[in-house]
Amino acid sequence: MKMEYLTRKLTQEVMHKHFVDTLGRDKVESHGPFNEKPLILDLEPPLPLRVRVYLFNATRPPGGRPLGEHKVQLIVPGHSRGERGNFDHSGGRIVLLAGYSAEENVFVFWDAGLYTDFAWSRNVQVQANTIIRASAGKIATQERILRPRNTSIITEVLVAARADNLEAAILKRIELTRIRMCQE
Repeated sequence: MKMEYLTRKLTQEVMHKHFVDTLGRDKVESHGPFNEKPLILDLEPPLPLRVRVYLFNATRPPGGRPLGEHKVQLIVPGHSRGERGNFDHSGGRIVLLAGYSAEENVFVFWDAGLYTDFAWSRNVQVQANTIIRASAGKIATQERILRPRNTSIITEVLVAARADNLEAAILKRIELTRIRMCQE
């Protein structure tokens, strides 16, 4: 297996187009330009009607990570080295923080509400066994312990699914985020 295969990255435009095509054009009322991040979508029920998708390549580069673990690097528009970043939650849009592993054709969704004031290029990970369960056709979940600055420990539940389960994964992500918010 070639090493570049393990770290294959798609362009933002290709990932966004794949996201919309996979979701199904019948589920997407409208979308913003594929080459802009984040991707703005107006969706059909039962999906959330208005979303803002921050989609990143989920890669597994060699060294420094447990075997098979994938990561995304959080960099948002206007975010520069040495600055803190935030997702844009304005306009009544639900923010989806997602990664896409092209090799496995798996999407991963983290809880975007738990990532505020983050460092430039912050790593966010997903374990190999979560990707494997998702690639086998399951809606996989994984708990991650977060230690945000100046707050208590938080348990995040992330969701991963093969592309053919994208709609169900989005709905699961929304459900888990609502549960977390109700417990705060």
